[in-house]
Amino acid sequence: MKAVTLNAYGAPEVLEVTDQPMPVPAPQEVIVKVQAVGVNYADLLIRQGIYPFIAQFPAILPGEVSGIITETGSGVQHLKAGQRVTGYAPAGYAAYAAIPAAALTVLPDQVSPAAGLLTHALTARHLLEQTSGYRSLVITAAAGGVGSKAVQLAKIKGVPQIIALTGSAAKQNYVRSLGATHAINYRESDWLQQLTAITGPQGADLVLDATGGDTPAQLVSALAVNGTLIVYGNSSGQPTAVNPQELIMKSARIIGSTVYNILPEQRRQWSQELLELIAAGQLQSQINSYPFTDVIRAHSDIEGRRNTGRTVLSFPD
Repeated sequence: MKAVTLNAYGAPEVLEVTDQPMPVPAPQEVIVKVQAVGVNYADLLIRQGIYPFIAQFPAILPGEVSGIITETGSGVQHLKAGQRVTGYAPAGYAAYAAIPAAALTVLPDQVSPAAGLLTHALTARHLLEQTSGYRSLVITAAAGGVGSKAVQLAKIKGVPQIIALTGSAAKQNYVRSLGATHAINYRESDWLQQLTAITGPQGADLVLDATGGDTPAQLVSALAVNGTLIVYGNSSGQPTAVNPQELIMKSARIIGSTVYNILPEQRRQWSQELLELIAAGQLQSQINSYPFTDVIRAHSDIEGRRNTGRTVLSFPD
């Protein structure tokens, strides 16, 4: 079978499409014929060695997949061959993947393989559940996979003020179409002044940041009293620096968050709820689809911030 392997950490060019043996399911695993692989920002960090998840080289890159079950392990009772599923595979960038049965979610017939990749939506849902009672929300990287889901879910929740930070005029239009009440181009020198003009002296109740670096420190100045800043990414590649004194004066807090710490029961519940929204057309994705063999270009385009929405590698049927 074809798979994306890497022999060392590095730039997108370390990724190579190679021939690998077919996986064999353990008793509690199933084999999935992969139809779509979601390219998440975490995949880039794994490839770069920032997330040191690779035990030894060469290795098939782990990833989020959706596809059709072709074989089940001897201990699997609740799944069967032919079912459409989605989940995270330890060796996911491949034509076939072995996945623990407990980690899979069955896809409804009306949800496509690409739309059924749930990590971004689960992350957004998790972020929005970290606090309650907020009326003003700021989302950085709002045109990306997680950010675009957060905008839509916040709209569904009825958050009155959804402020989206993006990197271009086209992306501003995109996030407005999803439900953002305001859109700011963070490449403009006065973006922070624009933000504070919108939130007013009371500031923003909740800020979701995926960029790290200097941005969170600037966003703290726009936080409301008792506000919350959640850092869940670091696309800048720079350490996140915040002056604790500013948090003290506002009785504000800054927390870190990752989708990978969601309890299994919560993940199952949210996955079902999110799939219902997707099937009903209430939660949408702009898909950037690449042939599986174009994995280098897909990673490069995400690194270069050239994509809006969801990036997916597709396999031929």
